[in-house]
Amino acid sequence: MSLELDRRLADVGTRFRIFPQPRFLQKADGSGPLFPEPEPVVVSVEPSVMRPGPGDDRMFVIDAIGKLPYNNFFRPPFRGDARPPIQPNGDGHFDHLDPASREFSAATMYATVRRVLDIWEDYFGHTIHWHFESDFDRLELIPLIEWNNAQSGYGFLEFGFGRSPNGTIDHTRPFCENFDVLAHELGHSIIFAEVGVPASPFDEGIDYGGMHESAGDLVAIVASLHFHSLVDHLLEATKGNLLTINGLDRVGELSDSREIRVAFNGMRMSDIGDEPHDRSLPLTGAIFDTMVEVFQHDLVAKKLINDDLRIRSTNLPGTAQDLDEIQAEFTAAYTGNEGAFKDSLLRARDYLGRLLAVTWGSISPDFLTYHGMLRAILEADREITGGENAQIIRECFAWREIAPVPTSMLLRPHTLTSCGFQAVEGRATSTSHRDRLVPAPRTNGSAVTARL
Repeated sequence: MSLELDRRLADVGTRFRIFPQPRFLQKADGSGPLFPEPEPVVVSVEPSVMRPGPGDDRMFVIDAIGKLPYNNFFRPPFRGDARPPIQPNGDGHFDHLDPASREFSAATMYATVRRVLDIWEDYFGHTIHWHFESDFDRLELIPLIEWNNAQSGYGFLEFGFGRSPNGTIDHTRPFCENFDVLAHELGHSIIFAEVGVPASPFDEGIDYGGMHESAGDLVAIVASLHFHSLVDHLLEATKGNLLTINGLDRVGELSDSREIRVAFNGMRMSDIGDEPHDRSLPLTGAIFDTMVEVFQHDLVAKKLINDDLRIRSTNLPGTAQDLDEIQAEFTAAYTGNEGAFKDSLLRARDYLGRLLAVTWGSISPDFLTYHGMLRAILEADREITGGENAQIIRECFAWREIAPVPTSMLLRPHTLTSCGFQAVEGRATSTSHRDRLVPAPRTNGSAVTARL
């Protein structure tokens, strides 16, 4: 999976630098930026075929001048004025760009989208064909329009800037440099391409909408865990204790982005309504909990923690003394074993990526339910591991109250009578008397008892 992907691309792909999280995020103590320098990344496109812009055969950047946001009457392709395409350095790479420049922001948009697509095509094991391929062959990326918003649409992503407290444009916060936001929006395109949309006008798509938002978050979360600096920070902050309240508090310090925070939530189905973002939370939590449980089971297998500690951290003990004790035990286990903890987390990350790819590739968008998603995830685990993690998955989803709804036909009992059978006293056999089930033949529409 993606552990091998990075090794494959290291010597053949094109180099960029991007920030793992927005550069305006500050350390908890206020001493400086959380991620002060952009991190090198390599995308799958070789320098010899990379186009200025940057661009390739799947996507391209166009830095539009004076563009208004697309709407129902104004759609791609953009045919107005644009700034000159960004050129690579002499070796064909884009890692020379000044982080303070407009060119860096535009190149970051391409590098982020290309990188996330590379990661998820690796998990799917095939090319993800755009859902808009009947009209466009490439995704249009517009990085810096004068707008305090951003949007994804049919054949395009266009991003403006964050908002200041009074609602005006804050040019210090370009959305095109926000890895999580870009990855989330690309996640929607992946679901449109691999899952599709409901076909029936009678399908309200309540769980489909929640699944879509959850998928966007999970695409971003898994992709962000490919930044070594972010993984290192996460583990250093939590010491691997990702499921207790202490862990949640520490992760909350990691980012202001929605994606990182929503993974660590305590929402159950009884806590939410039908709004897609709210409805996504229990599903995202159940799936992310599964990854963390797989991570901690691997720590137990490696004898880095014991099973008692894993169970106590999973069950969220309710007293501060318990939480402090659990955190102290994780700290002791993590210290000196940082590399082994990181290896376990990366392997759990890649398991989750593959699990989701197999699941999304198998589900139908029509009348989709979370319980149907659960069954698809269990089937995906059987394909990947032979069902090794089935109990983990069941427990994580059960805690989130993801089950058939009370009115589901899956919960309807079928009695012998409703199936057309009746129990009758059978003849004595050499071993015992038995009640035998026999079909009840019908005469003129009336059931009669068939005696053996």
